[in-house]
Amino acid sequence: MNSDDLKARLAQQPDLVPYLKRIVRHAASAEQLPPRIVLGEDAGSSDLFERLNRLLSGRCRIEKGKYILRLAEPLRAAGLWQPFVEAIGYMPRPDNAAQAAALARDAAKRLRLLHPGERALVDALEESGVLRAFIGTDRDREDDALKLFDACLRLRDAPGITLSQLGSDCFNDSKALRGGALRGQLERMLQVVFDQPDLSSAELLAHCGVIDNPYTSHAIVFAPFTFHMGAAGAFDFPRALFAAGQAAVLPWETIQRIGRITLDAPLRLVTSENAAPFLDWVRAGVPAVYTEGYPNGAVRGLLRHFAAAGATAEHAGDSDLDGYRIAEQIGRSIPVTGLLPRGGVAHLPHKPLDEAQRARIENYIARHPGFPYLEELRHTLAHGWVEQETAGGAGG
Repeated sequence: MNSDDLKARLAQQPDLVPYLKRIVRHAASAEQLPPRIVLGEDAGSSDLFERLNRLLSGRCRIEKGKYILRLAEPLRAAGLWQPFVEAIGYMPRPDNAAQAAALARDAAKRLRLLHPGERALVDALEESGVLRAFIGTDRDREDDALKLFDACLRLRDAPGITLSQLGSDCFNDSKALRGGALRGQLERMLQVVFDQPDLSSAELLAHCGVIDNPYTSHAIVFAPFTFHMGAAGAFDFPRALFAAGQAAVLPWETIQRIGRITLDAPLRLVTSENAAPFLDWVRAGVPAVYTEGYPNGAVRGLLRHFAAAGATAEHAGDSDLDGYRIAEQIGRSIPVTGLLPRGGVAHLPHKPLDEAQRARIENYIARHPGFPYLEELRHTLAHGWVEQETAGGAGG
């Protein structure tokens, strides 16, 4: 559809224009559109949504009360969306646009020099447009963007920190990331770094290892071990609970004060993404840690203590993208020797992928050629995914 035809259609349907403006802003200011664009709030009109969805070739979804456009990789090129730019008449001021583009490129160049091992991640941030949108024409924000990138890496590599501490570490200001523009930009960058565009603010921060409350963030563990807290002494109640067939709950505040843990014998844990299979492991007397989906900072901190004591893990979870990404995250804290069930999931009932799930996996594979579970993801693309509960718990 050319811009003249599109302009004629929009003249008859002006109520669609506000929902298209975010597409246009991305297309006018970046080489690639993001894979997911929030078009606006759900207006509660099935007619409006159907007309918008037809105009966008069926690529819209309603998610959490918002109209969402999802784009597979071949459809993200900004040039494909120029008819919308021309039809709606969005034109950034050339001087500002050129300056903003130059500052964003400069920030990305500086990040590559400072972090030569993170080129793929910097490329993703640059392509997403989040650097350009944040820096704009304000050169002072370049330094802020570099500090925010450091904050993202801190959360990726050593999660388990409050926003106050993160702000103090990266900006020398405990209030810097509690709200305002820096907090908003941190979240936008975390969406790219952790590839989680769909989570709410609270969900995203918890997923990335930000600790909201040091006592409500916790790890649930079923294993025979003793932990040592310096002058406070040794605590063996997890061992006693294990003998009684009960799991222990350790808050982040406790885990961060642990100096070391001790084991009586070599230990191989099961890390369980979901609750019901975790209960199966407990009932079977198999040492296990419940990750509650993506492991929070408390879980990852405890797993690092187990790893330091010589323990290893096998991971049990869903065979979708999130399930394998959870396994990869766990592997950053403790050696993961394999996935459960050990015989694989080919013999189990599979659930079909919807269009959005398929596009998300394809995009992730394209952007992460070194991902450790690529073979498993390709199986999921070809055959669908298996819920952890289908595979069972203690059966292994």
